Amino acid sequence: MPLSPALTPSDFATSVVAVPPIALKPDLTLNLEANAALVRHIGAGGVTILLYGGNANLYNFPLGAYGEVLEMLKGFDGPTSRVITSIGPDFGKMLDQAPLIERSGLKNIMLLPMAFPADSHGVGDGVRRIAARLGFGVVLYLKRDMYVRPETLAKLVDEGAVSFVKYAVDRADPAVDAYLDAVIAAIGPERLASGMGETPIADHLGVRGLASYTSGAVCIAPRTAMRLLALYKSGRTAEALALSEPFLAFERLRSELGGIQVLHDAVTLSGLADMGPIMPMVSNVKARHHDRVRAAAEALLAAERQIAG
Repeated sequence: MPLSPALTPSDFATSVVAVPPIALKPDLTLNLEANAALVRHIGAGGVTILLYGGNANLYNFPLGAYGEVLEMLKGFDGPTSRVITSIGPDFGKMLDQAPLIERSGLKNIMLLPMAFPADSHGVGDGVRRIAARLGFGVVLYLKRDMYVRPETLAKLVDEGAVSFVKYAVDRADPAVDAYLDAVIAAIGPERLASGMGETPIADHLGVRGLASYTSGAVCIAPRTAMRLLALYKSGRTAEALALSEPFLAFERLRSELGGIQVLHDAVTLSGLADMGPIMPMVSNVKARHHDRVRAAAEALLAAERQIAG
């Protein structure tokens, strides 16, 4: 079966973007059955876009294992489930991964954000080079203030090097964000997804009108997340805020104990799929916190059952 083409902004506007963890066996090899079970659950809730990046801890996969991940993701990509995978974060790793991406045939790729050393012009140069190497535009992940200056970003979009943007710059108050305002002015809200789960979406979707949002909790409660997206897009903010309570509680726990860690183990503790260990350099949640993680996951499942009727 041929793989799906590159996602367009209109595709992003129709679905929450699920950001799943990757299930591993104790020897750190892929657990194909558990990963497929989680993807089936997400798809059954109406979510059509899967993004494998930070929550999947792709930062820490060696090249050989990364190639195996791509082979698995090819099997998830199709008419009803569109897959985005990630490369990087450093330029050298991107170049090493590029031949594997080409062999896989996957056309939706996000660049993981580089923390250090990186500056706006350097990132812009790297984006242009990797997009030229792959032969198509990439999803750019903005994780810190002025990672790429808005005027540089506008040029990258105009040139076709950037197709879409995940915006995840953390703010104490999401409503006060001069960088996001400048990015919207440069490329428009239709090319932007809010990238920090449910915490900022009352502003990012309800006020600023971004196309969609990325979520880890959607992996547990996909129907409810899709309902949230629809409510915000239709201006029913009060209903959306009420429905978002278990998501916000889950995100608070992730902020306290680790975003990757809590999501990974919440999927296991929810009973949806056994995600196993996490690829180092990230660790699983300590056993003493399991009851709290399980309770947060069960609250999401309860919301999901209510939506499902």
